Amino acid sequence: MGGVKQRWLELESRHLSSIPDKNICIKHIDDKSIKNFIKHNYNDGYCDYCAKELKVVPLEDLMEFIMDGISNFYEDAANFMSYNSREGGYLGEIYTPDELIQELIELNAEPFEVIEDIVGSIDDIAWAQPDLYYDNIKDDLEFQWNYFKEIIKHKSRYLFSSAGSSLPKALHILQEVSKLISKLNIIRIVPAGTKLYRCRQHDFKTKITDFNEITAPPNKKAIYPNRFSPSGISMFYSAFDDDTAILETISRTDKYKRYVTIAEFETLENQVVVDFNKLPKIPSIFGIKDKKRYYLILFLYSFVRDITQQIIKDGKEHTEYVPTQVVTEFLRYPFNKNRKNKISGIIYPSSQNRNHQSAVFFWDDELSKEKVKLNTLKRNKII
Repeated sequence: MGGVKQRWLELESRHLSSIPDKNICIKHIDDKSIKNFIKHNYNDGYCDYCAKELKVVPLEDLMEFIMDGISNFYEDAANFMSYNSREGGYLGEIYTPDELIQELIELNAEPFEVIEDIVGSIDDIAWAQPDLYYDNIKDDLEFQWNYFKEIIKHKSRYLFSSAGSSLPKALHILQEVSKLISKLNIIRIVPAGTKLYRCRQHDFKTKITDFNEITAPPNKKAIYPNRFSPSGISMFYSAFDDDTAILETISRTDKYKRYVTIAEFETLENQVVVDFNKLPKIPSIFGIKDKKRYYLILFLYSFVRDITQQIIKDGKEHTEYVPTQVVTEFLRYPFNKNRKNKISGIIYPSSQNRNHQSAVFFWDDELSKEKVKLNTLKRNKII
């Protein structure tokens, strides 16, 4: 087979044809993975979109790279979708090349001529997304997570001791999450000397003057459930700045408690934590080398959004907190069981202060005395 015919077959297999004989430089497409491809493959030449002598790649080579990414998620509907002419065609969502590039992938490029050339190079077939019709690993994990929440909130909370038939299946998602935590490297060290902030809301007469009054409460006084801890189990909730500590604590509906005291603590030793703020960035579809890992990352983002969402305190919060409390118990005990460096806390996105972090450490009032020292106390009126 001649080289030209072989090349034509390679392009045809990627659903490419009629690619303009042009070169393109790194300036025109706003996608990190595409920019990296151009950077690693360019040569001296003429950019047809800049009309300048620059470092360029042939548009044909770039289109191969683009289609390799697209083919991870989209393909010809004829490969998997039912067709019924009496029902109007394919029995599912299909897209034109223009819809694929501009609406689904949302590829941005300047000038618009670049988009026109990309769209015009892709075969005008019915494009569709098989993952909408067949389960992928993200769908499977989300199903397990929702099943887990249903069991924990409405059937049984004794996940680690009960032998009920539904519980082993519910426990499976926690095991999967623990694998993800290890695989995606989101366990890190909070070094000794790190500043942590706690806040207590109170009335004008109350004066908070020492460590015991603003550290984690004794277990017998932890009478209300919190996001990561049920009633009766004390934990050290904190933030890494005082504004976040205040926002995570105050209730503006309590007209009698118009003051807050903010404490600055300092860690006395290194702490090993699961940091849900350190999730890997979601890559563009053009930068995916491992599709399974991509779906695992998507699931973990969904999982973290779920466990850190705002919960309305309407009397039902004790139920809504339960799944997160069980996740915490799992990380604190079964997950820690065979670890040399035990997890002592969780860092998570603040639900009250966007782009800031909160933390919970598995310390009650007594253990916190060994883990942190009190640096300062500051009293403010709530504005």
